[in-house]
Amino acid sequence: MARRPPAGKPPRRGARPTPARAGRPARVPRATGGPRPSRPPRGGDVPTERIQKALAVAGVGSRREVERWIREGRLTVDGVVPELGQKLDPGAKILLDGRPVRVRAARGPSRILLHHRSPGEALDLKEVVARAAERLELPHASGRWLVVNPLPPVDGGLEILTEDGAWAYRVTRGLHALTMDYLLRVRGRLDEAQLGEFRAATECEGEPMVILAAEAQYGEGLNHWLRVTVRATRTALVRHWWAARGLVVSRLMRVRFGPVHLGRDLPRGHARELTLAERHALDNEIRAALQPAPEETSARPALGE
Repeated sequence: MARRPPAGKPPRRGARPTPARAGRPARVPRATGGPRPSRPPRGGDVPTERIQKALAVAGVGSRREVERWIREGRLTVDGVVPELGQKLDPGAKILLDGRPVRVRAARGPSRILLHHRSPGEALDLKEVVARAAERLELPHASGRWLVVNPLPPVDGGLEILTEDGAWAYRVTRGLHALTMDYLLRVRGRLDEAQLGEFRAATECEGEPMVILAAEAQYGEGLNHWLRVTVRATRTALVRHWWAARGLVVSRLMRVRFGPVHLGRDLPRGHARELTLAERHALDNEIRAALQPAPEETSARPALGE
């Protein structure tokens, strides 16, 4: 009669399956000598990915900031300054200026806020996010937030805030293809000929401008409100163009950022979350802008030509 191996010990290589008892299936010995399956990373650890992307997604900083920290030797991984594009291992110890950086796996869709900023008002991200978190009951609103394509302090209107550094970087790369709408209050004598000249403008102070539309909205006397649509054009250029013709832009408000509009239902100083439809529309425009243009293939001559 064959002996049964002691409890807790695997059977010897080549051992036969133990005969089944009544009502129990036969026990097959476990294979030995093969590699054990690797354990998945813990829930709080970052999956293996490049360091710039991992820190950007976590909202620690943009990819360019992370690259600068690495070049300056301010960022270390397990006590060593990493290389650009190095992949992070789960559980790696990351320090920035000697302080630990806790990078956790993503907690689901990142938060994106639309903020209505008053002209000339400093943008205090902590205050804006704190007010929005209290009013909108946003979870996880205590991380680092970024402004996508921030307006100069003198201007106001629609500002987009996010905690997703990678998303902010992707939108910034595709800004050249997005159209923006601005409301301008112009002080001075304005006529249709000047509007036509502005629509046809292609540069200002040697920098290119793309003016898609310009329409007078309302106004009387020396104050006029215009709505202009531009692409890849800084607001400072718009101000300088009118100033060179003796008119002053006393107020400039951004009211559209690609497919995202600043509605009248959002008072100044308040913020709201981007809707799912707005985010999808913006992501689609950015994706289209970042796609490489199809290469023009030259026709090959036929055989015998």
